Amino acid sequence: MKMLRLGFLIAAVATLLIAVPGAASEASMQSSHSGDSSLRLIGPTSNKLGAAFEYTISGAAVSPANYVVAWEQFYPQSGCANTYAAESTRVFLPNTYGWTLFENKSVSHNYSIVEQFGADHVGKHGICAYLIDLATGDTYAYAGAFWTNHK
Repeated sequence: MKMLRLGFLIAAVATLLIAVPGAASEASMQSSHSGDSSLRLIGPTSNKLGAAFEYTISGAAVSPANYVVAWEQFYPQSGCANTYAAESTRVFLPNTYGWTLFENKSVSHNYSIVEQFGADHVGKHGICAYLIDLATGDTYAYAGAFWTNHK
């Protein structure tokens, strides 16, 4: 019975994560693809404290891939998980990863999403992004990129 409740809780939290929207230097590009779908991240690897900066999430969504979900990691550990399902379970480890959901958006064909960030805290941070099928949660492409905010 406990395993059934835990499974239900994980599914409920993952559903909520999808449904609730979140919030000049060297460029970093990370990308992956599965079949004809793709996702890539382009943004800085180093930022001066207090600076505003952007990351671009772009790629191609070929059906059934139709949704982008992305998190910022405040305490990067071993990088991003290689599936949306694995990354979404990290909600249960907030003191370990300290991540914030900041993008969940329907996409199709060629897409490009620009995310605004601020270098508010010193240290290493990251972005983990996933192109998924919203109905199943299956991952079709993912990418992770990391940057350092410094004084």
